[in-house]
Amino acid sequence: MKVAVGGTFEPLHEGHKKLIDTAIKLGGKNITIGITSDEMARKRVRCVLPFQVRAENVRQFVLRKYGFEPEIVMITSPFGKTLEEDFDAIVVSPETYEMALKINKKRLEIGKKEIKIFKVDWVLAEDGKPISSTRIKRGEIDRYGRII
Repeated sequence: MKVAVGGTFEPLHEGHKKLIDTAIKLGGKNITIGITSDEMARKRVRCVLPFQVRAENVRQFVLRKYGFEPEIVMITSPFGKTLEEDFDAIVVSPETYEMALKINKKRLEIGKKEIKIFKVDWVLAEDGKPISSTRIKRGEIDRYGRII
């Protein structure tokens, strides 16, 4: 099964790791991890590490935990590579689920088959709220969900 997962991955936190873990459980080494370009990432978040640093952090996480180097691609549009390549599955968070629906709609319009969507629930912080990059950058929690 060929699986896609994507995001900004800055900072790489437990929620991101759960998405990557799920993608690997589904696809093994046959996964593509899309990471937003600096330009795309900075439209949403002012301060973000450069693409190469974010990609290396993700690569190191997968290499340490699973023992292989994943395919990492730069995402330069909201659709990433999902309109060009045929994936069997896409792993998303509740936040990105709507985009996965748009991807499938667009794929059908261009004559491609839909991608099976796997929505992964939030990883909750100690306070019961979702771990998010925004909350981490605000200094509310750390990347493991511990209250600061």
